Amino acid sequence: MRRETERFWNSQLENAVTVPDFAAWQDRHEALSALADALGRPERISTGPEDLQAVWHTKLGRNTHALVFVHGGYWRRFSADNFVFVAETAAASNASFFNVDYRLMPETRMADVIDDVVRGCEVALQRSDTVVVVGHSAGAHLAVEAALRMTRPPDAVIAISGIFDLDPLRYAFIQAELCLTPSEVQEFSPLHRADTLDCPLHLRTGASETVEFRRQSARMYEAVIESGGEATIEFMDNHHHSSIVAELADPGSVLSHLVQNILA
Repeated sequence: MRRETERFWNSQLENAVTVPDFAAWQDRHEALSALADALGRPERISTGPEDLQAVWHTKLGRNTHALVFVHGGYWRRFSADNFVFVAETAAASNASFFNVDYRLMPETRMADVIDDVVRGCEVALQRSDTVVVVGHSAGAHLAVEAALRMTRPPDAVIAISGIFDLDPLRYAFIQAELCLTPSEVQEFSPLHRADTLDCPLHLRTGASETVEFRRQSARMYEAVIESGGEATIEFMDNHHHSSIVAELADPGSVLSHLVQNILA
């Protein structure tokens, strides 16, 4: 029975299997990031003693306005460098860009990962008046967790294809790497603390994503609204887990326009 349970959750959460041409999309993200390098060389700002404790700042517009991006990778892979293409949306928003790196699991625990992201977001808060935090996949989870802990909430969080209830992960392939404990699941599932979120939350998920990814966003939306908070949700047509974030490389896209309108 346990094997059947794991097979089910893998069918919902293992993007390398469920996303068509997953490896090709990783290559596309890297190619888009290489193009975005032309926008300027970022400044590395340390947020701790280790290499991945850093935020990369590129001045692309007003110092008063900032787009902060938190990458995904199931908390255990990728780096800010893989998602430099998000700078295209920052430039179109006439805003500074802060691309957050963080230590990876399982070498560090979830509490430390979240602390790294909070520190990166705080750098933007110290330098800018208006701050929008955008996260994709695990980065969407981290963006919300950071917003719950920052010294002042950001002006908005845009959570793309996020996971907000960590419990299903304990029954899927990823648990072998993350080794999530019951206490970590309880403490770091923002779904359970939606009533304490003090900023607007904009949830966006691909309409072609698995039921579980769509359910996660729907439940988070319901939890925020039921607690009297402000949230929007949209299931974006013709997008899956890897294609949706690539919209941020295109200033003319719907997702990029969402960011631009908030930072206007």
